[in-house]
Amino acid sequence: MSIQVSTRIDEATKQQFDKVCDNLGISTSNALSMFIKGVINHNGIPFPVVAPQEKVAKMSRESMFGCMRGQFKMADDFDAPLEDFKEYME
Repeated sequence: MSIQVSTRIDEATKQQFDKVCDNLGISTSNALSMFIKGVINHNGIPFPVVAPQEKVAKMSRESMFGCMRGQFKMADDFDAPLEDFKEYME
Protein backbone atom coordinates (compact mmCIF):
# COMPACT_ATOMS: atom_id res chain seq x y z
CA MET A 1 0.00 0.00 0.00
CA SER A 2 1.34 3.44 -0.84
CA ILE A 3 0.32 6.88 0.38
CA GLN A 4 0.68 10.28 -1.17
CA VAL A 5 3.18 12.77 0.27
CA SER A 6 2.95 16.40 -0.76
CA THR A 7 5.06 19.49 -0.27
CA ARG A 8 5.18 23.02 -1.64
CA ILE A 9 8.11 24.47 -3.55
CA ASP A 10 8.38 27.42 -5.89
CA GLU A 11 7.70 26.83 -9.57
CA ALA A 12 11.24 27.55 -10.77
CA THR A 13 12.71 25.02 -8.34
CA LYS A 14 10.18 22.40 -9.44
CA GLN A 15 11.02 22.98 -13.10
CA GLN A 16 14.76 22.70 -12.41
CA PHE A 17 14.22 19.50 -10.38
CA ASP A 18 12.05 17.98 -13.13
CA LYS A 19 14.75 18.80 -15.71
CA VAL A 20 17.49 17.12 -13.65
CA CYS A 21 15.29 14.05 -13.06
CA ASP A 22 14.48 13.88 -16.78
CA ASN A 23 18.19 14.07 -17.63
CA LEU A 24 18.79 11.17 -15.22
CA GLY A 25 15.97 9.18 -16.79
CA ILE A 26 13.89 8.99 -13.62
CA SER A 27 10.60 10.50 -12.60
CA THR A 28 10.26 13.19 -9.97
CA SER A 29 8.34 10.69 -7.85
CA ASN A 30 11.15 8.10 -8.16
CA ALA A 31 13.77 10.69 -7.21
CA LEU A 32 11.84 11.68 -4.09
CA SER A 33 11.31 8.01 -3.17
CA MET A 34 15.06 7.43 -3.57
CA PHE A 35 15.77 10.38 -1.27
CA ILE A 36 13.32 9.12 1.36
CA LYS A 37 14.83 5.62 1.26
CA GLY A 38 18.32 7.15 1.47
CA VAL A 39 17.32 9.04 4.62
CA ILE A 40 16.04 5.79 6.13
CA ASN A 41 19.16 3.81 5.13
CA HIS A 42 21.55 6.47 6.47
CA ASN A 43 19.39 7.26 9.49
CA GLY A 44 19.77 10.89 8.45
CA ILE A 45 20.23 13.06 5.40
CA PRO A 46 22.33 11.04 2.91
CA PHE A 47 24.66 13.93 2.09
CA PRO A 48 26.42 16.64 4.11
CA VAL A 49 24.13 19.45 5.22
CA VAL A 50 26.00 22.64 6.04
CA ALA A 51 25.01 26.25 6.49
CA PRO A 52 25.81 28.51 3.54
CA GLN A 53 29.14 30.29 4.14
CA GLU A 54 27.57 33.76 4.14
CA LYS A 55 25.30 32.73 7.04
CA VAL A 56 28.18 31.16 8.96
CA ALA A 57 30.22 34.33 8.56
CA LYS A 58 27.39 36.37 10.10
CA MET A 59 27.09 34.14 13.16
CA SER A 60 28.94 35.32 16.24
CA ARG A 61 31.33 32.81 17.82
CA GLU A 62 29.21 32.70 20.98
CA SER A 63 26.14 31.52 19.07
CA MET A 64 28.04 28.54 17.65
CA PHE A 65 28.46 26.74 20.98
CA GLY A 66 24.92 25.58 21.72
CA CYS A 67 24.22 25.10 25.42
CA MET A 68 27.57 26.69 26.39
CA ARG A 69 26.71 29.88 24.50
CA GLY A 70 28.36 32.92 26.03
CA GLN A 71 30.07 30.98 28.84
CA PHE A 72 33.48 30.90 27.18
CA LYS A 73 35.28 32.41 24.24
CA MET A 74 37.38 30.55 21.69
CA ALA A 75 40.68 32.09 20.67
CA ASP A 76 40.79 33.48 17.15
CA ASP A 77 43.80 31.23 16.50
CA PHE A 78 42.89 27.98 18.24
CA ASP A 79 46.38 26.55 17.71
CA ALA A 80 48.15 29.50 19.31
CA PRO A 81 49.50 28.75 22.81
CA LEU A 82 47.66 30.36 25.68
CA GLU A 83 49.73 32.76 27.76
CA ASP A 84 48.75 31.01 31.01
CA PHE A 85 50.27 27.71 29.84
CA LYS A 86 53.42 28.93 28.08
CA GLU A 87 55.71 27.72 30.89
CA TYR A 88 54.40 24.15 30.50
CA MET A 89 54.82 24.11 26.74
CA GLU A 90 58.57 24.82 26.54
